[in-house]
Amino acid sequence: MARLAATGKVTFLRAHDVGTAFGPDNDQIDVEVVARVSSEPDTAMGFQLRNDGNRAARQGMLDLLRDAFNHNWTVTIDYDIDAGKKNGVAMRVALRK
Repeated sequence: MARLAATGKVTFLRAHDVGTAFGPDNDQIDVEVVARVSSEPDTAMGFQLRNDGNRAARQGMLDLLRDAFNHNWTVTIDYDIDAGKKNGVAMRVALRK
């Protein structure tokens, strides 16, 4: 597994129900929020948005992504991804100017 960062404009932002996952069976991530950025158009990064100890931070990540999408701002998403996969799990989101 590698930790990578992608910086660009948010081109895709999706939120869905718990347990519905994202991606094909061989490259699926158990998340509720998924984003893509312009610099990595074939890679999706997602995170869980559940009522646990990470809820406040992840709600903040979703809010930053939503603002970036709505205002065409640049973001950096740090994420973990397995070699050969196209879907990874995000752990940080930052806005950039």
